[in-house]
Formats: sequence, C-alpha cells, structure tokens
Amino acid sequence: MDRKEITELLEKRLKPSRMRHTLGVRDMALKLARIYGCDLEKTETAALLHDFCKNLSVEESNALVEKYGLGEQYMNNTALAHSQTAAAVLKNEYHLTDREILDAIRNHTVGDIGMSLLEKIIYTADAVEEGRSYTGVEELRQLAMEDIDRACSELRDRSIRYVIAKGEKMDNKAIAWKAAEVIDSKKGQDITLIDISGTSGFADYFVITHAPSERLMKTIADEVEDKLAELGVFMKHSEGKNGSGWILMDFGDVIVNVFTGEQRERYNLEKIWGDCEIIRYEHEEKNE
Repeated sequence: MDRKEITELLEKRLKPSRMRHTLGVRDMALKLARIYGCDLEKTETAALLHDFCKNLSVEESNALVEKYGLGEQYMNNTALAHSQTAAAVLKNEYHLTDREILDAIRNHTVGDIGMSLLEKIIYTADAVEEGRSYTGVEELRQLAMEDIDRACSELRDRSIRYVIAKGEKMDNKAIAWKAAEVIDSKKGQDITLIDISGTSGFADYFVITHAPSERLMKTIADEVEDKLAELGVFMKHSEGKNGSGWILMDFGDVIVNVFTGEQRERYNLEKIWGDCEIIRYEHEEKNE
C-alpha cells in the first residue's frame, strides 16, 4: 500500500480525533527516525497504520480476536486488542508482509522483549506525540529525543501503573519484560522468558536467570520485588532457602526463578518447557 491508499483507508476507518492522533504519531515517529537513523518509509507506514483497528466496536474486535486466534485476554478489551487485530488484519486481508512493520504495529501498546529500533520508535511516538497532554509528557518527549531505550523503559512503567490504577488486568508479558529488565540491571545472566500460557493453568510466564553467587541471587530477587512493588505488582510468596541455589518468586501469572548456574543446569526449565515459546532477553547498552 502506498501513502495515498493508506490515507484513504484510514479516513474511512478512523474517527477525526483518532486520525489527528495518527498523524501526530507519524510526525513524531519520523522525527525520532531521523534522530536514530531508522528507515523513514517503514516508519511512516507503521505509524499511519498502528491504530488501524482502534475504532472497532467490541463486537467487531471480538470477532477478529476469535477469527485469528489471538487469545482470550483480548476478548472484550479493544484497548488491548487493537494492536493485535490491526497486525492480523493488515497481514491477512491487506497483504502487508513486512514483518518489522507488523511487529511495530503489534507491539505499540505494551511493547515487547528486545524490540527493534522501529518498534521502539512507534511505541514511543504513540505516547509522546504533540497531541498528548498528560502530566510529565514534555519530559518524556525530551527523553525520547535523547535516549530511546530509557524512554521506552519509563513509558512501560507508566503503562503498568496506569492499568493497575484502573483496576484492569495488566498484560503479563509486560510484567515479565519489566522483571527481565530489572534482573539485567543487577547483572543477572542469560535472562530467559518462557510463555507457558498455552500449557500451564497456574501462570503465563516464567522469567529465568542465574547468578555466580547466593549473595547476588538475593540482590537480584530483592530488586525485582522492590521495583515491581513500586509499579503495584506484588509478590504473593517466595520459596528458596539460603544455600538452596534457587529462589522462586510468585507474582501470580508471572514466576521469576533466580538460580545459581549449577542449579539452573540441574533443573533445566527451558528443556522441561521446551514446547513453549522461549524468548531470550538481550542486554541493551544505554546511551550515556
């Protein structure tokens, strides 16, 4: 689809206020793309299409969730579902095949582990485009111009707080992602997430890491508990005695496992849950 075709489609699908937001996201995304050296054509396409399904009714959204098997968590929740339904519709009905653009559309609401530069730009631009006026947006807008990784981290934290404050169910992948980020900040090694939602009845995600000492294990566990609590995500219980080589932290639908290297190899959760989606967290160097 070229720009004219996209614009014509959007004018039929979006309310005027949503169209204004979309154009604002496009302008901000292109500004960020120029700063960070991202492909301008892909950036514009992803930005224009990111809210393609935002103005669907609940019934229309649910029908697409069911049609494309997107998951029960997206039923009756257009705010959470619209990014997923947009990617599915654009791929299957409009034959958009560029995976990077589709991922940027799919992940612009709650983000993802190891996002590409394009994904980070769309995720950030959606939150800080010039039409946004919430408290703190000017500082976040400036941060986006200086350090896209820090801006993504700050926005993710705000998103988690906002959803919990509204009493809604937070996307568990975002919580797992935040736990991984905290572990990374404390030098946890080989951080891995396992999506067990389709197999397990007791949780949606495992977050797994190991450390070279019991002392560092405890430091990591304490930091994860503290940082998630700051966001309103509280640990239900913890298991693992001193010297056991394994600390298990239960946050409900997200379970964090901190091992020694030896115990991690012994229990080998990645192999046990090998039929599930395994996501390797990649350390991101922050700009100084």
